[in-house]
Amino acid sequence: MDDFSSLGVQEIFTNNSILVSSSRYLNHPLMREALATAMLRRNGRERRVGWDSTPIVRAYRELRDAGHINTLLAEERRINPQLDRWLEEKFIATYTRTDLEKYAAGTLGNIYFNHLVKMGFDIDLDPNLRRDRNWRPGTDLEYYETRAAQCHDFEHLMAGTGFDFLAEIPAFFMRIENAFRHFSPELAGELSAIHLLLILPMISRTMLHYPRAWPVVSEYMRRGMEIGRNSGPFLLARYEDLFHLTIPQVRKTLGIPPQQEVDNSELANYWSEGAQYGTMAG
Repeated sequence: MDDFSSLGVQEIFTNNSILVSSSRYLNHPLMREALATAMLRRNGRERRVGWDSTPIVRAYRELRDAGHINTLLAEERRINPQLDRWLEEKFIATYTRTDLEKYAAGTLGNIYFNHLVKMGFDIDLDPNLRRDRNWRPGTDLEYYETRAAQCHDFEHLMAGTGFDFLAEIPAFFMRIENAFRHFSPELAGELSAIHLLLILPMISRTMLHYPRAWPVVSEYMRRGMEIGRNSGPFLLARYEDLFHLTIPQVRKTLGIPPQQEVDNSELANYWSEGAQYGTMAG
């Protein structure tokens, strides 16, 4: 075996029969398997692209320290009045697809309604709300994640890249960067870890299997990062109060820079190998 000790590289040996690491992520068997599979595989019709997210999310929720994240949120509330008000109110959306029909053409509510109709989607604001319309999150972290899911589609529209597979990339990166702009770094990292784990497979699969899509993927990463870094705290937005506004008006209200609308759905179809559209990255 080559000796790289002069470069500061040391081989570490153990009597353990299983992998042991200083990383809780690497130590988790499901995370290792799920992430490696998602990052290295090709896309295919037999497994919808979005389904890769399920084992990654399950593994992440098993290994994270939810109590610590809630402590960080409590500490942040003491120095971030806007976050404190948002978490005090804990607004939860309960609108239906029918509620969106009333909005005028070209408004956020109308554009979202047309998307739902075109795709044959109904609104599923949260599995807990589907079971009990009076359900409310029990902790600040649970609320943050609930609202992140409820606002995800609107962040697609703020990015100006539509709803295809590749459009997940700017939506995820803008949320990551916005957290680091408006929250303390440790909290932003904890809140953003799952977004990074979900979006990384799209990036690696592009380079490994779909290089023709790489220029768009890299541009989408840049776009998402720039939006997140240069916008107000849209992570705390209540889009439901803005359904009557046009997309440019919503961006201006939330402090999001103007965006040129683009459509790369044909390239996204090549990237997905014609797989059925899913609503989550992976």
